[in-house]
Order: sequence, then structure tokens, then C-alpha cells
Amino acid sequence: MNKTIFIIDDDPLLRLLVERMMTVVDKSLTFIPCENGKTGLDRLNEYLGSSTSCIVLLDLNMPVLDGWAVLNEIQATPMSSRQNMTIYILSSSTDISDLEKAREYECVKKFYHKPLNRDDIVQILNGG
Repeated sequence: MNKTIFIIDDDPLLRLLVERMMTVVDKSLTFIPCENGKTGLDRLNEYLGSSTSCIVLLDLNMPVLDGWAVLNEIQATPMSSRQNMTIYILSSSTDISDLEKAREYECVKKFYHKPLNRDDIVQILNGG
């Protein structure tokens, strides 16, 4: 598949588990783990415009810079710079307002609740 996966989440165990689950499905993936939104945004900015497609798995509640702030920055980026980027929100939040707010961002493909299962992983890797 030759995809790069950004895992932007402050939980190191979740980052590790998602990476391992995805590697079982596709061993060719490259992972860029990011411990907070600022680090994630910095690394994404370095990646923007790349011809390689990337998947962004974004937590909402993080220190330093939360997922909403990351989404605001990405949304403000020209579409041509993020055309190869697919963003999924991963959240433990069960608050319906978070799901509704996520729908307001056209750059968000889908909202997944933690923890992910194998079917979720396969859907994400297949663009669902």
C-alpha cells in the first residue's frame, strides 16, 4: 500500500497498539507517532505536498494542542496541499456534540471510537 500513518495521540500504549494492529494487516506501512497535537501538526506540515498518501489518526483530547486545534490548522491549509491526506478522528468521547462537531470539518473522513478493532483498522486502511 505504501502509506504513511500519523498517529497523533497522547497515549503511548494506544499508539503502539494501533501500530501493531495495522502492521498485521499491512507490513509495508510507515508510522509517524506523535505524542501531542503540536508535534503532530509540525510533522504533518513537513509532509504536506508529498505525493505519498497518508492517513492521520487524530485524538481530540491531548495536551499542548488538542485535536480541534489541529483540525482548524489543517482545514485552513489549501486543499491542494492536503489532497493525499485522509483524516480519521479516534476518540474515547461518547459525547454526541463531539461527533456533530467533527462532521463540520470537511477534512475529516470518519469518527471512530476507541478502542479500535480489526474491522475498524481494515476499514481505515481501505479508505472507509
